[in-house]
Amino acid sequence: MAFLISSLVLLDGWRRLLIAFVFGALSSLAQAPLGWFPLLWITIPVFIWLMDSAALGKSPRQAFWSMVRVGWSFGLGFFLFTFYWIGASFLVEADIYGWMMPFAIFFFAAGLALFWALAAGLVAPVWSASPLRVVWLALSWSAMEWLRGTVFTGLPWGGIGQALTSQTVTMQILALIGSQSMTLLAPILFALPVFVFASPDYRKTGLSLSAIAALLFAGQLAYGVQRLSQPVPAADKPVVVRIIQPNIPQKEKWKPENRSWIFDRLLALTTLDQASTPLEDVNLFVWPETAVPFYLIEQPNGLTAIAKALPDKATLMTGAIRRETAFTTDEQVYNSIYQLAGDGLVVASYDKVHLVPFGEYLPMLDWLKAIGLGHLAEQASGFTAGTKRKLLGDDKLGKILPLICYEIAFPSEIRSYPAGADMIVNVTNDAWFGSTAGPWQHMHLARMRAVETGLPVIRAANTGISAIFDPMGRVVQKLDLQTDGILQATVPGALPPTIYERFGDRMFLFLWLLTGGFTLIIQRKSRIP
Repeated sequence: MAFLISSLVLLDGWRRLLIAFVFGALSSLAQAPLGWFPLLWITIPVFIWLMDSAALGKSPRQAFWSMVRVGWSFGLGFFLFTFYWIGASFLVEADIYGWMMPFAIFFFAAGLALFWALAAGLVAPVWSASPLRVVWLALSWSAMEWLRGTVFTGLPWGGIGQALTSQTVTMQILALIGSQSMTLLAPILFALPVFVFASPDYRKTGLSLSAIAALLFAGQLAYGVQRLSQPVPAADKPVVVRIIQPNIPQKEKWKPENRSWIFDRLLALTTLDQASTPLEDVNLFVWPETAVPFYLIEQPNGLTAIAKALPDKATLMTGAIRRETAFTTDEQVYNSIYQLAGDGLVVASYDKVHLVPFGEYLPMLDWLKAIGLGHLAEQASGFTAGTKRKLLGDDKLGKILPLICYEIAFPSEIRSYPAGADMIVNVTNDAWFGSTAGPWQHMHLARMRAVETGLPVIRAANTGISAIFDPMGRVVQKLDLQTDGILQATVPGALPPTIYERFGDRMFLFLWLLTGGFTLIIQRKSRIP
């Protein structure tokens, strides 16, 4: 082992960067759908030893830039192979956008890797041979991951912390500390080999940190086992839900000539006989994001057809587009959820608040218009963001927290909704990404939100993966990717509010400050340079 470590530390130039890239790419295998998180006990130590190599014999300024390059290369490999699936969206209209795919994937990954590059560079002033360097890296890395999930509307998707929640038992810790705290915990746990093989001068510190890392992981497992052994309470108001997964190819979805058969498929699946539960006993039907390929509220015949399909006392929640026209010229289009009663009347709606930049809207519209690119802005502006986070539902269904697609990725924003929800309904359309890892990663985020909030999650996806999760993130039922069909089950009950639900990312701030404070005290007492 000593020979391997010294070989890595003595690497330089492009060889060091290539190894960083390769091991970053291998780290992506810890993400859904594979979830091979034990690989990180190999890849993270290699990354740290490559950081040692970058800092070896250099001045603080030279070490900064050398470590930045290692961090960026490791991040590039990770994000390139974690988010390769975004390229599939460029193939929906390949004749127009196909040529952009490799550039989009590379620059997207390269941009995200900058956060990891900065995390690596920031620890250069405190980098040493001591195992405490791992804790400083964890503090820097988690801070940059918080930043990645916040700036430019944020992208808290993927990452080393998320990998540590890839299994149901390890996921339960989210109920206590949330996903952001996992970005602090994960680098310390996965650096266990670095602690074990610390240099003789720091053997005592290494053994102490080894014991701490092992105890933290054992505690995480023990808490997960204990929590999963607890029964899920029945809902106060039992709700039978039917999820419709129509499996409409993205290439076909918005063609005007396809409107009728798409709508007919939705209606047919809505009324499909299900032996286990009569149609009349279903309380809630859920269609996916933008399920109806026209402005539903403007089509009385469509609303009438829905009323005929629904049982009298049932509710339909469907993703749909809606528009408003101000002063007869300004048209604003929203990505919305409608709540329809059994008679086809719209009783409530929710407009998506957190839009996908460059996918659902073009950032800096005013700036583009100011420099004369108003035509581009008009063509690419897409949706208008909603302004109000609210709950849907009624006395029979309880309170429903509506989330559209990408919004499920933001735990802190879920906490900004009114309190007291009984379930989460997440409608999405992952058809853009075909049979790739994207839909699986997206589904995993929904499971994480179930654990963090203690709420069951109803997920309706156009091409899959539709599912029902209990408040511990366990799958009650699911429909496979790129299949059409229905899911029908009684919605599990909710758990009492979790610790994370009460305190949110203040848990992360508390743990971050606590870890940083103790590390600083230990380093000063040990007189580590």
